[in-house]
Amino acid sequence: MLKSNLPHWLKELQCQALANHQRQLVLLIGDVCWVKKSLEFDSESKKTQPWLVYCKHPAITSTVDNKNFSQQLGNENSLIFFSCVEDKGSSINETINLDAFAALSGTLVAGGLMVLWLEQPLEQAVENTDLLSLKYFYQQLMNNKDLIEVKQSDPQTFPHVDQKLLTNSLVASGFSYQCKTQEQQCAVEHVINVSKGHRNRPLVLTADRGRGKSSALAIACVELLENNGGQGNEKLHIVITAPHVRSLSVFYRQLECSFEKLTGKVEYSNASQTDVMHRYGSIKFVAVDQLLHSQKLVNVSLLLVDEAAAIPVHLLTLFTMRYSRVVFASTVHGYEGAGRGFTLKFQQKLQQLVPQWRHFHINEPIRWRVNDPVEQFVFDSCLLNAQLAELPSLDKLPKESIAKQSLRFSQVSAKYLVDNTELLKKVFAVLVTAHYQTSPNDISLMLDNDAVHILLAKVNDEIVGVALLLEEGCKNESEVQAIARNQRRLKNQFIPQSLMTHCGFNESFNYRYLRVLRIAIHPQYHRFGFGQSFMDQLLKFAKQQQVDFIGASFGANAQLLKFWQNSGYQVARIGFTKDQASGEHSALVVTAVSERGQFFERKIIYEFYSSFDYLLTDEYQTLSAELVWQVLHHCPVKSLPQLSGHQLSSINDFIGKKRQYSHCVQALHYWCLLHCKENYQAGVLLLIERILQKKTLDQVCVNHKLTGKKMLNNALVDYISKHQK
Repeated sequence: MLKSNLPHWLKELQCQALANHQRQLVLLIGDVCWVKKSLEFDSESKKTQPWLVYCKHPAITSTVDNKNFSQQLGNENSLIFFSCVEDKGSSINETINLDAFAALSGTLVAGGLMVLWLEQPLEQAVENTDLLSLKYFYQQLMNNKDLIEVKQSDPQTFPHVDQKLLTNSLVASGFSYQCKTQEQQCAVEHVINVSKGHRNRPLVLTADRGRGKSSALAIACVELLENNGGQGNEKLHIVITAPHVRSLSVFYRQLECSFEKLTGKVEYSNASQTDVMHRYGSIKFVAVDQLLHSQKLVNVSLLLVDEAAAIPVHLLTLFTMRYSRVVFASTVHGYEGAGRGFTLKFQQKLQQLVPQWRHFHINEPIRWRVNDPVEQFVFDSCLLNAQLAELPSLDKLPKESIAKQSLRFSQVSAKYLVDNTELLKKVFAVLVTAHYQTSPNDISLMLDNDAVHILLAKVNDEIVGVALLLEEGCKNESEVQAIARNQRRLKNQFIPQSLMTHCGFNESFNYRYLRVLRIAIHPQYHRFGFGQSFMDQLLKFAKQQQVDFIGASFGANAQLLKFWQNSGYQVARIGFTKDQASGEHSALVVTAVSERGQFFERKIIYEFYSSFDYLLTDEYQTLSAELVWQVLHHCPVKSLPQLSGHQLSSINDFIGKKRQYSHCVQALHYWCLLHCKENYQAGVLLLIERILQKKTLDQVCVNHKLTGKKMLNNALVDYISKHQK
């Protein structure tokens, strides 16, 4: 076929892909004018055959960008144009956004084409780029046997489209509920069981893209409503939520399809067609924030949370506590960016709150065939298929044997990882499994920044730990002044920038820092002391690099902060708002490495604790009492108040019930601050909430299962009298 008719050839390719129930990867190699003309991007045909376009080139109009690509999740596309051209338009060369690439590929339907664009042949692209993440991506393209290349420089014909069909490529039928696979049928039954079975047994439904997860939710809703007509049954009120209502397009399409096959139509009760009326109940979309704060949603029979990985963990936890029948459904193979965090962090919370929760994972694809070419390439190029190695178990070994499992530490270059892809996969697998924020873009974070150091911890040649450290500080004076005037924010200068803009230390850029971007220990080797040993080695490495500080920022909880404090780190700052990814207030911790850093560290810590006590009744009032205790337990003695004789008398008057709480509260406040330096006692949490954070009587009573003010005061008296020296 002549090259003058590329759109026609692409249609033939789509027909072949659809017949094989798969997606196809196509690479166009040529200049921008040829690409625009060949794909008819400037013609009317683009309107009749819409492309989803992700491209930074100014000559091509993009329909999706870095900021809004995640809004496509849940949508379906048949033609995607994705530029793989290295962006050299800025002062810093930029790699492609792998998060966007992975997410958008998940919206491509069977029969769809993922059309990639390069201006030069792959061999030249690999040779010419200085970005190692791009080099790795291009190498994966070169090694892909299913890739179809169309070059501007080739003879004026297109590759032949083979019309031969693959065997066993279509999805089987004949399952219950009109499901497409046995696993989807099982998923539907699990959702139904949540509604009809015991309360407080939430279901976590996970899958990769294209497995029919959202459709399973819709099918289950229809089955529940249609079979709820028994005598005496109350109406069933199903609520569904998601980060964006537009990400539920697959759910609503399946809802309409299932209802039409059973009843002939769907009755919507609102103009936006998100609320469904039924003779035996209803289905209603409620936004996440409304779901948490609305007082009208008392009668929720079943709550469905789709794309749960994109919702902060602390909000998912609140759903679990507030609603007795919940299904959390989400993709976990990295498309949301925090997908693994949903698996790791949230499921740990569920185990604490509702130990009888259930999990079901859908493996078999529905929207395309098994071993789909596009899916396989995305898994390889974004390291989504990086499998964690199975290590020898240490659980049954005596402590003296575990102690002999010596860790070997080494630094490895990014180039070495790109040249040794199996090692790269092992490193990334540890990061992905052990850290909730790891996403495909972390490949670029790890490989493209010369200021990043990659450290490995091994036991018998097996990787058990990975750390990524970033050099920060000591920028030029003009940049520092721009930051001080709030005119600029520098990328990859988090610690000195935060110390300057949040804490007011104008001298922060005079010091050199190593920031721990990621630190992960293989899950099988948790709780054996390997993490502490790794931290010790990081401190030694920082001294070798002759920096002044080593630090980190993370979503703070009491257990994690304790780990860092036990490693010698001090809190420099706690954020005022909760982080979207972790659902927790972020903490900045530092420890001085050099002598010149030690004086500055004392200054930082003194200023933090001077304001921390004051902020406990304001921005820090929502901090967990456990975290407050953990922070105060490491408060320097010089920052603590001293009790006067009169204040000691006030404390004795309170526990002797001679004077009221309000008359003695200042003395009790000082006593509580001092008491937090003692060993942890669970009863101290009551004092922290009531005395230090000054939460309302109702809040404190609910949190500690107290009947009222009298019981609360008695509990305070009992605890203080036992521990007053």
